[in-house]
Amino acid sequence: MRVTSHTNVVTLYQSMNVTSHAKETNGSSITENNDAVTIGQEARDLFGEQSQLKEVPEEMAQIIASLFTNGGKLDYVESEKELAIRAEKQAEFEASIHHKVGTLIIPHIQTNSKLQDSLEGASQQVRDATFTTISKNFLLRDVGDMTEEQRQAMISLGIEKAQYIADNYLNGQQARDYMEAMTTIAKFAVNGVKDENGKYSFAIEKGPLNSAPDDNVNMSEILKEAYPEEWEGNRAKRQAALESKDYDALIAAFKEYDDLLKNVFKNQQHLVQQKISNYSEWKKMIENTTVPNHFSNLDKTSLSNFIENIKTANTSLSNAFLEDDLKQFQNFLTRNSI
Repeated sequence: MRVTSHTNVVTLYQSMNVTSHAKETNGSSITENNDAVTIGQEARDLFGEQSQLKEVPEEMAQIIASLFTNGGKLDYVESEKELAIRAEKQAEFEASIHHKVGTLIIPHIQTNSKLQDSLEGASQQVRDATFTTISKNFLLRDVGDMTEEQRQAMISLGIEKAQYIADNYLNGQQARDYMEAMTTIAKFAVNGVKDENGKYSFAIEKGPLNSAPDDNVNMSEILKEAYPEEWEGNRAKRQAALESKDYDALIAAFKEYDDLLKNVFKNQQHLVQQKISNYSEWKKMIENTTVPNHFSNLDKTSLSNFIENIKTANTSLSNAFLEDDLKQFQNFLTRNSI
């Protein structure tokens, strides 16, 4: 084995016939009979002037060659064992960190209320697993190079994860409300529309308040459309009155708001009727939406069985995505309490 350097590059090659036994030392190279080492200026500076490595074993020669790359600069490469140790320590470090996912607010008032109520009293682990499922499986805007079939499979995976939570962490009406809310959110996701930049958007109506009829529309949205400048001015007045605790100013601002409402019903009634009609059509579309089913007959009696069943049943999602998704889901549900 011979290691030679031409200026900054270290090259390995086999020398099968070494006939010269002469030893020569000059300012640019060191040559030794048998297996020799020839190194450039950078290497000489590190190893000492006219350093000689006699009878270098092949393993040592490979290490030396790997050290000097990228123009003769030292490029230390960890062994597979060292990389494995580093990866293990990094995994232990990450596992020791408690990540708390922020609560998501679903734009549809009734669905959001049902979801939040169903999670009342649930552990932080369950809440984090739920909100991550919503953001990573349902309402994900940037799906990368996923096909639409893969995106739909991702939504289906989210439903299965939600069902696992409902079966193992929630009970009775709480579990039923949870699945109803999560299924509705999945339907929002199914109807996502991709724009020219490849990002998905989700048309989610606010809808009426809880227990209110469907024709109980959000008048603030209508006011904003009918009288944009007046609405913005009134909003600023109300905000300022609240911050300064000026209750007389707050009452005056709400009276002004009420006058704007009267003007809408008197002069632009069609906006109200259109809003009611639009919501009715949107609600019907959501109700008639079918959530895709890419997984079936999964064993949800234990987390390990559930994860293995998902992996076995998967035919659409990439292994890399599935591994990362399920690992995160498992980590959230099995970590220690915060």
